[in-house]
Amino acid sequence: MRSHIFAKGEFYHIYTHAIEGRNLFNDERDYQRFITVLFGANSALSIPRIEKNSYPNLVWEMRDSKLDMGEPLVDIVSFCFMPTHIHLILGERAGGNISYFMHKLQVSFSKYYNIRYDRRGHLFERSFNSKHLEDNDYLLNVSCYVHGNPGKISMWAGKEFNYPWSSYQDFILNNRWGGLLKRDIILSQFNNPDEYQSFLEQNYNPNLV
Repeated sequence: MRSHIFAKGEFYHIYTHAIEGRNLFNDERDYQRFITVLFGANSALSIPRIEKNSYPNLVWEMRDSKLDMGEPLVDIVSFCFMPTHIHLILGERAGGNISYFMHKLQVSFSKYYNIRYDRRGHLFERSFNSKHLEDNDYLLNVSCYVHGNPGKISMWAGKEFNYPWSSYQDFILNNRWGGLLKRDIILSQFNNPDEYQSFLEQNYNPNLV
C-alpha cells in the first residue's frame, strides 16, 4: 500500500528492480527496446508495434511528430537504466496516470524479454517503488541521484554524463529525445547546462535512496 497518491502536477521518483536479482538488460538491444517502450507507453493509445529493426527509428518518429501518439500520460523528466533496475522522475498529468503508464511499460517489456529469453512469469518486482518529491529541493537532488547512478558501475565512474542509457547527457549535451523528455522542468532553473553539471557534481548523494 502506497503512503501517497499520484496527484496532478506533482513529481515522483519511480524505481523498480528485476526479480531474483537478474539483469533487465543483457545487451544493447535490450536497452534500445526499453527506451522505445518508455516513450511508446506514454500515451492512452496502444504502444506502436515494435519490430526488431524499428528502434530507435520509432522513437525518432515520435519525437519528430511523424507518429501521432496523442496526449502523454506523464511528463518524463529524467531516467537512468541500470543493468538490474531503472530510475525515472515522472510528473503526474492526471491522477492515476503514473500507475497506468508503469503498467504499460512493464507489461510490454516483460513480454519482449520473456519471448527473447524463453522464460515465463513476472520480470519486475510485484510493485514499483515511488517517492513523492514534495518540494523543489528534493526534485533537484533526486535528479542528481538518478543521473549520478551510473557511477556505481566501475567503468562509468567519473564518466556518468557519457552513459548512453541515462538522460544526463541530454541535460548537458544535445537532447536526443526532443519534446519526449521534459528536461526543462529542471534545466530552466539553471543558467546553462554547465551550471547544472556543477550542481550535480556538488550535490550527488549515492545514499539518497
